Amino acid sequence: MNWRTVEDQYLRDNKFFAQLVGVWPDQKRYAKLSIRLVIFVVVTVAIITEVSRVVIFYSTDVLLDQVVYLDIAIIVLVKQYNYILNEKKLKEIISEIVADRVIERPKEELEILDTYYKKAIIFCSIYKASISSSALMFIFIPAIPPILNVIAPLNESRGREFVYPAYYFVDEQRYYYLILAHMISMALVLAAVYIACDINLIHIIHHGCALLTICGYRFKHAMVDANFRDEKYDILTRKTYAKVCRSIEAHKKAVEYVGKIDACYVHYFFLLLGLIIIAFTSTFVRISTMEVGSRYFIFCAFTVSQLVHLLFVMIMGQFMVNSNNEIFRTIYEAKWYNGSSRTQLLYVLVLRKCLNPPVLTGGKLIPLNLYSFVQVLKASFSYYTVFSSK
Repeated sequence: MNWRTVEDQYLRDNKFFAQLVGVWPDQKRYAKLSIRLVIFVVVTVAIITEVSRVVIFYSTDVLLDQVVYLDIAIIVLVKQYNYILNEKKLKEIISEIVADRVIERPKEELEILDTYYKKAIIFCSIYKASISSSALMFIFIPAIPPILNVIAPLNESRGREFVYPAYYFVDEQRYYYLILAHMISMALVLAAVYIACDINLIHIIHHGCALLTICGYRFKHAMVDANFRDEKYDILTRKTYAKVCRSIEAHKKAVEYVGKIDACYVHYFFLLLGLIIIAFTSTFVRISTMEVGSRYFIFCAFTVSQLVHLLFVMIMGQFMVNSNNEIFRTIYEAKWYNGSSRTQLLYVLVLRKCLNPPVLTGGKLIPLNLYSFVQVLKASFSYYTVFSSK
């Protein structure tokens, strides 16, 4: 397969959604800049109107109510501009994914790549469904009062609802549909940016896991033919040593690939985790002070969406940890004892290297794994306890 065929076959969804929000590296410059400008204007207006509501109608309830939506809008910019600022790094990572597919490989290694690609597709489908359903939930909020007026009419019609609370400095009833159009466009932008940036991350992470698994496969099978009792042991020793050297080169490439991912996302993960903690804390406080109603259930659903998003971020790092642990176990269980002393020494060196594996982190401070997932939730509940006690 050639370069374009591989890109269209294995990165089709990535390319479509990334071009939709202007973060695909090879997208035409004019189209890319135009899309970025439109998204920036839509999100900036949303942030200004949300901040304005807090300033003009300030109260603790208004602040807690608004922080959640303001947090989401800021995350949209953080996600998009991480890809914009790291465009060259992202292009290099994507190029490596395509290049690893273009080069000739044994059937077993291609099967490993396909296995992780299928896993990435499953996670992408789940994530797209989750984000899309959350966005649609907010978009359909304005339709609730008209529907209730038909199903359960009152003495007077119910008031109009907006997608999210904001202040636009105009008569909201007179310009209702214009305001609603902007809010719906904001919800669509949010869904598109989340999906575009995060399904790209899913494919990038799973390709890194595939490279590490291929390394383990090579190390495990490098010693298969080595046997002390074989008459051609000397010849086999040289061949085995060459196989182990190629395995080490593959491991080095995989480690460098993971390092590039961490370099591209390290600050993004740190900012994202901080914003998620703020969102969780404010949501918990707001839910504890709200009366049961439509907004209450919206906040509950939003809490679940935040939980899914946090789990998604942390589980990507956990996948990388699991792959590193798996390669260590595979190398250790290989028949390294059948090799020569210098071949055995290479295995020892690789095992030593695996003790300090590359990991994904937030700002080089917070490792991304399921343990950190629990710690973030604990921190959010701790801050919630502090604020709710005042």
